[in-house]
Parts: sequence; structure tokens; C-alpha cells
Amino acid sequence: MTSEIQTLKNLYELIEISSSRFPDRVALSEYKNNQIIALTYSELLYAIEKKSNEISKLAIPKGSNIALSGANSINWVITFFSILKVGHIVVPIDSKMNQQGMEFILNFTNTQLFIVDNVSSIKISDKFKTIIQEMDHVLIKLEAEENKNLQSTILLKNVTNINEEEKNDVAQILFTSGTTGEPKGVVLTHKNILSNIKDIHEILPTKNYEKSFSILPLHHVYELTCSLLHNLSKGNSIHFCSKIDLVTMVREMKIIKPTIWPVVPLILEKIYKNINKNVSKSLIQKILLKFAPKLFGYILRKKLGLKELGLLLSGGAALNTTVEKFFKDIGMTVTQGYGLSEASPLISVNPLGNERIGSVGKIIKSCEVIIENKNSLDHGVITVKGPNIFSGYYKNKEYSNQILKNGWLNTGDIGYMDSDGYLYITGRDKFVIVNKGGKNIYPEEIEEFFSSSSFIKDIIIFSNDDENIIALIRPDDELFEKESIDTIKKIVYESCLEVNQKLEGYKRIKEIYITNKDFEKTSTQKIKRSFLKNINLSEYISAK
Repeated sequence: MTSEIQTLKNLYELIEISSSRFPDRVALSEYKNNQIIALTYSELLYAIEKKSNEISKLAIPKGSNIALSGANSINWVITFFSILKVGHIVVPIDSKMNQQGMEFILNFTNTQLFIVDNVSSIKISDKFKTIIQEMDHVLIKLEAEENKNLQSTILLKNVTNINEEEKNDVAQILFTSGTTGEPKGVVLTHKNILSNIKDIHEILPTKNYEKSFSILPLHHVYELTCSLLHNLSKGNSIHFCSKIDLVTMVREMKIIKPTIWPVVPLILEKIYKNINKNVSKSLIQKILLKFAPKLFGYILRKKLGLKELGLLLSGGAALNTTVEKFFKDIGMTVTQGYGLSEASPLISVNPLGNERIGSVGKIIKSCEVIIENKNSLDHGVITVKGPNIFSGYYKNKEYSNQILKNGWLNTGDIGYMDSDGYLYITGRDKFVIVNKGGKNIYPEEIEEFFSSSSFIKDIIIFSNDDENIIALIRPDDELFEKESIDTIKKIVYESCLEVNQKLEGYKRIKEIYITNKDFEKTSTQKIKRSFLKNINLSEYISAK
């Protein structure tokens, strides 16, 4: 299949090839009404053909933008490929996105169809309703079998002309506000994504038939490319977990017995913290973890339903090295990668069996990476070039020209390469604090010391004057439930003092504030920092 990918023109062709090779294999599954519902590759192909025919009957000009919003499901996948098969462009929208963000995307992209999994859950303001007043409602029902009733509601808007240039080979427009709160539409072509899938095939060889467990949102390119599309191209199976909580995940993992599990660091950090809490209460677990860590890991995998797990992938954000080392010690090695939406997303990944703690791995075969504007430690801005790199942001040439120079993408990330070609990420260019002495301070480097703490749920390091380092901390829920605010302040303050002892003088935290409210996050669980521009520290609790 790896060599065939080079000849493909459309992501839909991946389904055609896999369904011809593995017609009776289970392609997708989900848990509904207390039972597993599964679709084979031949059934998936049939469902896509049926839904694409229904969309074709709407006579929308080829190359139109069609928005797709809903929870991970078999129907989401069918709809995604149906849109592509007809020759349209998918605009995935986070179903949890706020009303303002959703309306912005629909207006900005001149969306011709808005496909949702539950129309009653979509909230649209009166102002926007006047714009969509003339929409027609079309109900599409797909029945691959008697017990499979897959449906979605489509809102059809008046059709206008689409720029010919925007139609060219575009597969999807992904909107991501990122951590700065600025909405940008990442335009990815079929070629961009297919090149990434080809590289994943080569760097992550898998067995004849794998089962992947999906908990990350499909509207994010990490889960879409590295999990869904990659596994479908190999004839593997993907299960969509019905609810993202530990009890539900464990129940469904024990049924599915996954061999691949893509996660974000937050998931691993939560598991790590829970293990530490339980171990601290049990002498037997303490002894087992210290003297027989692999046995401890085996028992843990069996308890979680991960006995067959062979590939634990982590991406979307930086993984704490303490957490990464812990999982390696218990026999659950984490394969960490690095990428961003603008790169479809993968840029690097650790080679299987040769993972390095703290590294995001080696550069994928089709990409080139250069570290620019290096400092005295050889750390600099990571720039990348390759067939997976997007051509620009939707209707935003000015910003596109700022980060794309002659095909080279400025990732905005700071990092370095070791002598063996392993890439390390040390910070984000836009978040770097340059103090009056010219020293660079990377907030992520300080935050990493706290991410494995069982007392702290989240932390943001920043500075209002490029001199005094401030920590804004969201303590763990259990602290608020069991301790007084004075005790919490003391625990947080002492945690910061402990970290300060490990830091150079100019990096040490000078001010500490506490909040009991969760920070707003991206779909990959990165904290959105845009609120820091106008932060009023008097609204938070001082820990001093």
C-alpha cells in the first residue's frame, strides 16, 4: 500500500483499495445501546456511496465548502468521505465550539452545507438565523443493515461561486484558534495528507491487523491523519469510544482489546497521577512498583483493558519526561511524535524500539528541517519543508506570507537536534520571555516541572514586564474538596519553592496566583493563553 499511496489523487481512494483487499474485515466500530455496532470495509464503502449520491442530488457546485460537526462516530466518517467523493471540501467544526466561533467559520468559508449529528444541539444567534433563513432541511438516512440506522441533518444554504484556485485539490479547511485565540483556516490538500500517510507507513510499521482505540476528536488533524486515515489505509480497525471518562474507556477497551492507542499527554499525566495516589496508599503496590515495575505494568494494562497494546502514541502537546520515563519503566513505552495542523500534521516521530526520553523523534522521510536563529545552546526556531506542508491559510495571505517563505514553514516552536538526528522541543517562540539581561525564558520548561504533580491540575507561566516570572495555578479538584484555602495556598507555595530550587536564578517564580476555574483549552488540551493579554491579577488568589 505504501507505494500505491504515491499514485492516489483522493483520500476516498484509500477506502476503495482497502475495501477491495479486506471486504469482510471490521473497519469501524462504536458502542451504542449497550452493544458494539461494527461496519466492515465493504459496508463502509456502500454507506459512503449511498450518502455521496444523496449529496450529489443537491446539485452543489464541485469544490464547495461543506461544514461537518459532531462527535466521533461511524456516521462522521461516512459523511467525511462522502463529501470528498463528490468533490467538495470538508470544513470540520468542533461540536463543542462556542456559538461565536461556529458562526465565524460558517460565514467566513461561505459554507454551502452544514452537516451535524444533532441539529437540536446547534445554537445559532438570531442574527445568524436571519442569514440562514432560506436554508432547506434535508434528512439523509443510511441503512447498511437492518440494525444500523445512520442519519445526519443537513442544512443547505444558497450557492454562490467558488474561486477556482480554492478548489484545486483541497481536501479540508481546518480551523484552529491555537493557544493565542486567533482563528485561522489551515488549507490541506489530498496530496498533503496522503504524503503524511505514506511517511507514517514507513516509520511506524504495524502487524497485519491492528485495532486502534479512538478518544481524540476527528476534527483535529492528529486523530484524523495519524489514527483514522492511517489505519483505514492499512485495513485496520478503529473503535470510537462512546464517552471520554475512565470507567467508559476501560469498559470498552476490555471489549475491543486495542493494539494501538493514540493519546495526548494530558491522558497519560492523569493516569500517572492516579497511579501515584493509589500507590501512596498501598505498601504492596509500592514494593511491586519499586522491585518489579514490569509486573506492575502488566497488571495495570490488564486492569485497563490494554493487555494487547503494542503501540502507545502521544502527540498534540509536549509530554513530561518524568511521566514518559515512568511508562517506559513499567513496560508501556510511549512513542512520541511532533507536528502541527499546517504539516498535515506529522513532522517527526520516535522510531519504534529506539525511542529517546524527551525527544519527539526523527524527521519523517519526506521532510527537511532546519533550526534557524540559534542561540548559544544551539536552540532555535524549527522550520520545515515537504509535500505535507500546507500552502497557506484560507483568505489570509498576509499571515501565510509571514510563516511561509519559499515553501519553508516557520513552526514557531523552539528546539534543537542532537548528533543522531533526534529532535527536541524546548518552547514556543511567541511565548518566550526575554528579560532585561537578554536571557531567554521558556514558560513550557518551567511548567513541565509541575505537570507530574498530583496537587496541580494546570499551570501557566508568564510575565507582565519581562522580568518577574508569574505562576497562575489551577490546583487539583481534590484539594478544593478536602482542604481549606489557606492549606491550598501553602501547598502551592511550597511546590513553587521546590521547583525554584531546581531553576537558575533568572527563571525563578516571583509571584504565585491560584484559581479554581479551569483554563480554556484547544482540542489537543493545550491551554489557550490569549486571556493573558488583558489579565487582571486582582481577580485571582495570591498564594503568598
